[in-house]
Formats: sequence, structure tokens, C-alpha cells
Amino acid sequence: MHMSNSNIKPILCIAGQNQLAVQGLEFVVRRYPDFPVCFIPTQSDTGVDGWQPSLIRKAQALGVKQVTLQEMEAQENLILFSLQYAEIIKTKRFKSNRLYNLHFSKLPQYKGMYPAVHPILRGEKTSGVTLHLIDDGIDTGDIIAQSTFNIELHDTARDLYFKQTQHAIKLFKKTLENLVEGHFTSYKQPPEGASYYSKNSISFADFKMDFNKTAFEIHNQFRAFAFREYQMPVYRDWPILKTQITYQKSTLKAGTLVEETDTYFLLAGVDFNVKLLKDYYPKLWDACQTGDFAQFQSALPFIDEINLRNSQGWNALVIAAYHGHLDIVKALIQHGAQINSTNYKGTTALMYALSHYEMHQNDSVFNDSVFKYLISCGADTAMQDAHGKNVRDYIAEKGLQILLNNMDA
Repeated sequence: MHMSNSNIKPILCIAGQNQLAVQGLEFVVRRYPDFPVCFIPTQSDTGVDGWQPSLIRKAQALGVKQVTLQEMEAQENLILFSLQYAEIIKTKRFKSNRLYNLHFSKLPQYKGMYPAVHPILRGEKTSGVTLHLIDDGIDTGDIIAQSTFNIELHDTARDLYFKQTQHAIKLFKKTLENLVEGHFTSYKQPPEGASYYSKNSISFADFKMDFNKTAFEIHNQFRAFAFREYQMPVYRDWPILKTQITYQKSTLKAGTLVEETDTYFLLAGVDFNVKLLKDYYPKLWDACQTGDFAQFQSALPFIDEINLRNSQGWNALVIAAYHGHLDIVKALIQHGAQINSTNYKGTTALMYALSHYEMHQNDSVFNDSVFKYLISCGADTAMQDAHGKNVRDYIAEKGLQILLNNMDA
């Protein structure tokens, strides 16, 4: 049993990144408004939201002080929560021993890197998140609490990562009070069933699919690498959206292409055939950039989520608006594109249409057509981006009074 006898309010420090750290910090500030709270971001945090929210940005909005790991090492009355923190914490440098980590696996399994990839590669049916004490090993500290959940057959690495995130947030909120008060028990990790994977355990750039495998194993390889913000698996120069085990007995050598259609490749496994569904989103986004309406039309029937963002956070409407392709903008809205679509920074499709107009205002062809069309469809001119500005603010800054006159006409 771990107990805290100090009557002095401890320093609560969140070290980490992404949604887990952001929501963890919000919860700590709300639950302990009178405690000193600080945060340590990762080196990759620029203060701008991407596909994951920025801890720096959220902390600034909450008025939470940024500190360094070295500053915290000297604090005796410290409680440190590592929530997807990217650096190894060396406990011998700390005066406090109240150092906790939330790891995205069911420890002692999958210590180390890529805990959303390796379980899928190995066909695991369950995963978990583990709250543990930090020691000088890598994810080897005593376990305080754990949450487990199912990995479904269709889950990709991206799906598993978001499941892990949500369960980690719940576990953190559930255990925070006991951690702060020091009222919890822990137990040592057993050596049986333990596994560890280093940063070099997978080379995503050089990974080669092994098709001399069962259908289940081939399926696992594809879904383990399906994480759009990082990469999508590829077969014969086609990005693959998802894969399905057909349960049709394979009669050909494993790895043989059985059939190709506009929709899929059918591939032979050792036992069953596997269907590889083609990913048409890159073709859609490319057509929105180039203005190739024929390519746009050919991709559209294979698109399920018209508002899906690419790895840069732009969806089809944002891309088409920025490049000034009115015919594609009209077609996208007719097919359900959200007229007030934004990127991760809150920049709206209307703001991107404004950017297009600004870049091409001296062209012989007038280029405000997309901007006017979005306005006519009810685009919200009051929406603010991450800088707290709306499209009217930008029009005024750029001195484009003619557009203001058209908007107010």
C-alpha cells in the first residue's frame, strides 16, 4: 500500500502529448484547481493542433505553466504523470518517487514501441492499457491498474490506437484521486508472457508484405499498417483501404493474384483468399487539386466518407476550394461535403477559397467564383480559426473590399 503523509499540496505535472495528455491535463486542472499544476511537452509539439491536439496549445489556454524535466527532477513534492511522453525518464535523477506512466498495452506484453501495430501483426484478440510505476526499465514498473478490451477482426492499427487512447483516458480519470492521495496498491510484472519491441523492430519505409502466409496472417499485415496519418499499405502501386478474409478456399499458390476489379484485388493465401479493397481517396484528393473532373467522377463511387481528411488534415472540399475548382466544389456539396469544413487549425473551406482569390486576383479570368458559391450555399463567415480570426477579418487585412461588398450586397 502506497500512502502519502504530506499535508503540502504536491506539484501535479503532466508530461506527454496527444489527446491523452490534453484530456489528462484538463481533468487535473478541473479536479484540483488549488494545486500547483505544470506540464512538459514533447519536442515535436509545436503548439499547433494537428491530427492530434497540441498539449502546449491546451495548456496555454488553461494558463498552465510549462516546465522542463530537469526542473522537476529537483522537486521533492512532485507527482509526475507520463501520458505518451516520448523521452525515457531516469528515476534516479528525481527526488520524488511518485512517477507514473500509462502504457498502451496489456503489460507485461508489448513493452516498448508500436503497441498498436505489433498486437495486430500477431493476431491478438485483446489489448489493453496499463498504469504503472516508472522504474529505470522500459515499461517494466509495478502495475497499479489495467484496462483490457477486444481487438475486432476488422480493427486497423489506427482503430486500435484510438481504442487505447479512450481506455487510457478513462483509466487515468478513474485512478487520479488515489494516485494524488497515495492510496493504491501495486504488483510486480511477471516475466511470463512478457514481450518488448524497440524502435527498430519495424521499418515502415522498408517493410515487405509476406504473402506466403495464411489469409489471417496476410489480413493482419495489411491492417497493422493502415494508419492514414502515417502510411497506408500498398499492393501493386495501389494503396489498400482495408482487407477482408473471404472464407473461400484457396486453390492457387499463396500470393497469387486471383482476380482484379475496379474495387479490389483477390489474393490467394495458404488456406483462404483475401480481398484487398482499393483506396480511392488519394485519387479523389488528387482530382480536387488538379481539377480533373473525369478522375473525380471515377473515384466518387468508391468514396464512403466524403469529408475524410488526408494526412495533412485537408478534406476534398478544402482542397478543391483552395485550388479554385468550382465544378468539383459544386459536386462535393451535392454529395454531402460539409460546407464549413476546416483543416486541423480551423481554417475553413471559405478561407481557402479566399486564399485562391487572393493568389489569382490579377489573372485575366476572375477567380472569386468558388468564394461566391460557398457564400451562396450558406458558408459561415463568423467561424474562427486557431488565430481567432474569421474570413471577414482576413478580407479586411488583405484590403479586398470588393469581396466584403459582395458579401453584404
